[in-house]
Amino acid sequence: MIEFKNLSGKRVRYGAYKKLYKKIFYKSGNSFWLSAVFAPPSLMRRLNKKYRGKNKPANVLSFLLEKNLPGRQTGTGEIFLNAKEKNLPYLFLHGSLHLLGYDHKKNKAAEKMEHLEKKILHKK
Repeated sequence: MIEFKNLSGKRVRYGAYKKLYKKIFYKSGNSFWLSAVFAPPSLMRRLNKKYRGKNKPANVLSFLLEKNLPGRQTGTGEIFLNAKEKNLPYLFLHGSLHLLGYDHKKNKAAEKMEHLEKKILHKK
């Protein structure tokens, strides 16, 4: 299940995000409760400073709240998207993959994550 919250004041159409959500979570066999928040840069700056120690607006932040609930491969997470950024669907995908455990701290992991992003974005 996915829910949306728009704190940005900008108009957001959710259809593309719903489709991406299904591609990312259902097709991978994960049942995921996700909240996607479209936030203004000021909130993204505060969250980035609080959780990452960086005093600048992040483009996307992901928070895994619960993982692998009893009896199924599932989780609960929250993605904050900087509504001023371009290519928000890509940032939504990127943040979602972080919730599934992907990262880009090392070259090999970054290549794997980038390959998966391209595969999902170009899949019909």
